[in-house]
Amino acid sequence: MGGHEIGRVRKLPERQYHKIYSIVPRMTVDLIIFYKDGIILSKRDIPPCKGMWHLPGGTVLFGERLYEAAVRISKEEVGLPIKLVGIIGIKEYSRRAAFGQAVALVFIAEGMSGRLRGNEYAKEVDIFTKLPKNLIKEQRDMLIELGIVSRDGSLIASLKQLDKLGGGLMMVNKRLWRTPT
Repeated sequence: MGGHEIGRVRKLPERQYHKIYSIVPRMTVDLIIFYKDGIILSKRDIPPCKGMWHLPGGTVLFGERLYEAAVRISKEEVGLPIKLVGIIGIKEYSRRAAFGQAVALVFIAEGMSGRLRGNEYAKEVDIFTKLPKNLIKEQRDMLIELGIVSRDGSLIASLKQLDKLGGGLMMVNKRLWRTPT
């Protein structure tokens, strides 16, 4: 293993995944992807929260860097390459909304050109300028708190407006994520 390599990326077998993450916290990534004047959501086809819309997101794999996880998850869940803008927050999920104790780094990203497509976990993917009623409540509340949507669920912040936050977003410098000074 080299100086800045984390190691070989590995996905845990499902049984081992459930065993481990039922007793230790799980590091995840959530993506607020701005694309074509809206944000991208996918509709879950698996528990927890089956049938509800949610932000694309998933578990960081062993040996995977955070930005690699974000790029992989976007490609897997919505079929789009992304440009990461920064980390806007950290979200701790309740057990109602996520398996085990999930802690998510919430990234702001820009969707690059491409065709939206889902996967076996969330077949339906769409762009929203107003949040659907059946969005996971914890994610709806987070988007309101971050000032991205209004209380009625309408998109009120654009990627350009968030980019002006500058100092409020954590940016990557090599392997250190920090707020700019």
